[in-house]
Amino acid sequence: MKVAFIVLAVLLGLIVLLLPVILVFTSPGSDSWLVNVRDMSIIYASLFACVGAILFSVMTGFIAMIAFMIRDHIVPALEKADDTLQTVKGTTTFVSESVVAPIIKAAGAAAGARAMVQTLMRRKPPKPDK
Repeated sequence: MKVAFIVLAVLLGLIVLLLPVILVFTSPGSDSWLVNVRDMSIIYASLFACVGAILFSVMTGFIAMIAFMIRDHIVPALEKADDTLQTVKGTTTFVSESVVAPIIKAAGAAAGARAMVQTLMRRKPPKPDK
């Protein structure tokens, strides 16, 4: 089926490209080959202009389709990612306030107590008078 479409497209392309040449050179009433080349150039220029307009319309449609796809699919995904980011931010704030802060306070108190004990242990007793 796919091969049949390719063969049909090639045949139509050949007909479209060769038909103006055949019509111009077989038309009665034009004696100069320059007139035939001019007529053929006009036919090809108008044919390419039509094809260009069709391709421009198709590309505009594709760009519009991509814009709608971005609006419908990518923007909600970005909103979900932003919601996830806000959740992670809230979780880290909660963990830092409720778990890490008490541990830091306890570690600070332990360090202070250890420093106090070390200070007290370093004191030398006073020497007795003779």
